Amino acid sequence: MLGKSHLLVGLSSAVVLDSYTHLSGPPLITQGTASVPLSLVINKGLFYGMVALGSLLPDIDNAHSTLGRKLGWVSKGIQRLAGHRTIFHSLLGLGIGVVLGYLLEIYLHAQLLASGYPNSAQLLDSTHMILLAVLFGAAMHIAADGLTEGGVPLLWPLRTRFGFPPNPRQRFRTGTWPEHVIVITLLILVGIGLYNGLLTI
Repeated sequence: MLGKSHLLVGLSSAVVLDSYTHLSGPPLITQGTASVPLSLVINKGLFYGMVALGSLLPDIDNAHSTLGRKLGWVSKGIQRLAGHRTIFHSLLGLGIGVVLGYLLEIYLHAQLLASGYPNSAQLLDSTHMILLAVLFGAAMHIAADGLTEGGVPLLWPLRTRFGFPPNPRQRFRTGTWPEHVIVITLLILVGIGLYNGLLTI
């Protein structure tokens, strides 16, 4: 899929996830609430911002992608070393992301404690939320690429590619009209859900 499609799929899916799990906190619009706390607005911004980042992250291995063009030589180096749609589009890649994120959390909290800051539960919740948001965005990217002709190597380093439907001929090519139809349909459904109060932000 194109970068803008990945962003829209990731963010609209995040609205659905957040509506049911409240990962980023309670809805901004709640009955009987006169004002919205700044901390909640920041949490929402962090959550959706990190989902957006995660939804572009697997294409770090493509120098011509939305994220690849921003990272320049870093992305070119990764593409030369690993190739496109390899480890960054696999379950192994997601697993490594979980481990690295968890280790980063541990390091951050250790540094805060060493600097004399208390190990705040609120900070821990925020770092968990950020990690989950990035991973969710990346998972949505991989799922969306599974709808394309090329599929995704979920079990990399095995080269077998998976997709839905299983027959590649029934899937679409990146940038063609079915991609736009899928993305627009998803946006319309999320919009209807928000309008009817079935979904919240």
